[in-house]
Amino acid sequence: MSWPDSPKPPLWTSTFLTFFLVNLCVVMGFDMLLPTLSLYLVAMGCEESDIGLIFSTFAVSSILSRFYAPRLSQKFGHLATIRCGLILSALGVCLYFLIQKKICYGLARLLFGAGYGLSTTLLVTATVSAIPLSRIGEGLSYFGLGSTLALAVGPLVGLWLLNDLGYVALFSLTVCCYLMAVLISFRLPKRNIAPAKPDPSWAFFSALKTLFKPSLLALFYGMAVSAVTVYLAVYCAEKNLPDAARYFLVSTIGTLCSRMTSGRIYDRYGARFVIIPAASLVAIALLEIYFCQNPIIYYQAAVLYGLGAGSLFPGLQALALSSAPREKMTTASAFFYTFLDIGFSCGTLIMGFLADLWDTFGTSYLMGSAIMVLIVVTFINFFPRNREMEEIEEMEIESA
Repeated sequence: MSWPDSPKPPLWTSTFLTFFLVNLCVVMGFDMLLPTLSLYLVAMGCEESDIGLIFSTFAVSSILSRFYAPRLSQKFGHLATIRCGLILSALGVCLYFLIQKKICYGLARLLFGAGYGLSTTLLVTATVSAIPLSRIGEGLSYFGLGSTLALAVGPLVGLWLLNDLGYVALFSLTVCCYLMAVLISFRLPKRNIAPAKPDPSWAFFSALKTLFKPSLLALFYGMAVSAVTVYLAVYCAEKNLPDAARYFLVSTIGTLCSRMTSGRIYDRYGARFVIIPAASLVAIALLEIYFCQNPIIYYQAAVLYGLGAGSLFPGLQALALSSAPREKMTTASAFFYTFLDIGFSCGTLIMGFLADLWDTFGTSYLMGSAIMVLIVVTFINFFPRNREMEEIEEMEIESA
């Protein structure tokens, strides 16, 4: 199989670059809180189960906001809704250090989740509109490099701010990231991301039938990685391992390598050659964290996790978005992230209660590894090789 001889359409346009920078700021603010918020809540007297509940409220509001994102974008426009979401996220972060009570932490997480859900759902959709169809896998992989860079720097900066300057400095810089994203977004032309008109034929159940399979894989992914993103800092302290910031920094090496190649592999050979090996690598990495007794295994797990997750997430994302008509990308993105948030919420809640029950977060990584195996089995069942190859042929014909 070969691509048409015509030159590839450009990918790195000014619009795509602006989306990349906005995403970098958004995810940077999010990732600075990943290893630090659980430590902050512990310092404020929250139990393991409390932390799980507080983190789960994020998913509740995020799911609701993603559900209404297509309607809001149709009424107010993509850019206005994205900016509104960014401002809501900033306000949610402000509540963390303004009111120090458990119930207020949950409310802050609700507000943050609503803003984050709105902005990220529509941001991905708008970005896809600036990516040529024949390069969607490659485009989403490069777009995700912003997330990769943020994952490398965000936790490190967050823990440094937390340890040296305190919580106020941490939350203040997080707010600045979201406000910076708002400012950068004013460079985007409205005409390139006009929302599609409502289509009665694309009803909820019709969309659910089309998008259920890739979205279910996103749900499993969210459950599996919730242990790494939420509880790793506490688990490292529990087992006297190097701090979580070093893990995220090392994992970025693998993520950068995989992102540079996985998108092209996806576009040329299909999702099977990305999702199956990537999920297998993450499963091995989570097992190594569970059995880890020394820094060598710890850093090896970080590299494997970066290689796997760096390919798996954009692969699942491209699979979901390519399952819907191009004019319905907002709905596809909303479904994908909704299921992802449900998985993340359920994983965080279940693993938090299990840690409270068994007095260790180690079982979370064993469960996460099993879920990654489930992703492989489910993908093979949902997307047989012969049908996937037919879909690739159709995409090549459309892009010719």
